[in-house]
Amino acid sequence: MTTLPAPSEKTATYRECLSVAWPLVLAMTGNALMMFADRIFLSRHSAINIQAALPAGLMSFMVLAFLQNIVLYSGTFVAQFSGAGSRAACARATAQGLWLAILCIPLLLLSIPLGYWLFDVVGHAPEVIVAERSYYLTLTLGSFFIPFGAAFSGFFTGRGYTRLVMIANIIGNAVNVALDPLFIWGWGPIPELGIVGAGIATALGQIVITAILGIAMLREKHFSTSYRRKVAFAMKLPMMLRIIRYGVPSGSHVLLDISTFTVFVFLTGKLDALSFAVSNIVLSINHLIFAPLMGIAMAASVLVGQRIGAKDFAGATRAGRRCVTIGLAYVFLMVAIIGTFHEEMLRFFYASNSPFAYADYLHVGKMLTVIFLAWAAGDAFNIILGGALKGAGDTRFVMWIIGIISCVLWLPAVFICYSLGCNIVTLWWTMPGYVFVAAGTFAWRFFRGDWKQHNLIH
Repeated sequence: MTTLPAPSEKTATYRECLSVAWPLVLAMTGNALMMFADRIFLSRHSAINIQAALPAGLMSFMVLAFLQNIVLYSGTFVAQFSGAGSRAACARATAQGLWLAILCIPLLLLSIPLGYWLFDVVGHAPEVIVAERSYYLTLTLGSFFIPFGAAFSGFFTGRGYTRLVMIANIIGNAVNVALDPLFIWGWGPIPELGIVGAGIATALGQIVITAILGIAMLREKHFSTSYRRKVAFAMKLPMMLRIIRYGVPSGSHVLLDISTFTVFVFLTGKLDALSFAVSNIVLSINHLIFAPLMGIAMAASVLVGQRIGAKDFAGATRAGRRCVTIGLAYVFLMVAIIGTFHEEMLRFFYASNSPFAYADYLHVGKMLTVIFLAWAAGDAFNIILGGALKGAGDTRFVMWIIGIISCVLWLPAVFICYSLGCNIVTLWWTMPGYVFVAAGTFAWRFFRGDWKQHNLIH
């Protein structure tokens, strides 16, 4: 666990930031590699599956991410209570997150018909829609455990126990990857399930992660006896309402981000099959940069929250700045690696039975890779400082900025390009503008210090 110095000392050193961040980076990298493996297996199984995997995955994750991030915001309260030295309040905040997780189950069920309707409205090829609906249903039904895992995770990350979260995610992702071939192609009594099998493997991996964190939490001091569990798990409505007050904008920010990106992905599906498949594949490669940055953003949220709980605003500012520096260092390393080995990465996804000529596939893939490498540094500011602002309670600002940039600037540009008959490369060039405008706005907000006005726990 991270030891918090007194506010009068120099806090949020690079060592402290790295000690919290590197396990979360590895956990999110494990998630990215798991998704990378999923996409490789599905691309080798069928060209239709790789076209369906990303839109269906995004549609399932869209509603889940909204609910998950509301629950996960209980971890921000844990971070601030931890910084304030109130360990019992950390347990109570987590319990409110678990109560909210229970409420997520009926909402996830209600989202299934909406997803089916949207697949029909978008109008992809009939065989792609069938695969999308099957994968979407499997992922959604298998996601009931994820909000509970978010509450468990927040209990540990908020107090600096990020290594346990890393271990749980690595084990769960390893289970997912190990089960993928078994369920996708079948073995022995297990039939060949294709894209549905990939969804089942993902669900089982998430159950493992949730179980590890849940068991570990019940072994903690505040949950170690039946009496302590009864006290800790009691519903505290005022605290729950405060989590909802700040958590709903946090979840809405993610929902807006994912939903507008989902619109972009669905729109690319109305282009030719080669463009749609390659776009989905390159986005999977981009996830190798995006996912670890999310880990650093989680660390920034925790560190900023802890320092605010300790009333050390200068330390909170240093935490955000140093997390951005760490993120930029990672981005530059990955840009060099992907820039050097992008052809080899693209070749992993190319199956021998692919309906696309390899030269055409590689040509489009290289151009899209150049574009996402161009916006990677902006993503470091956008993602990490967005996490830092949410750790300070500035969730409404983050929500409104993403909503305005997405719906007023980016999506109109995408639809104009599409209506003019532009190709996939031109559509992709609209994304760097979105990333860098958001990055600049978040940097201005964070370093100006307006987030200091929020008061979550004091």
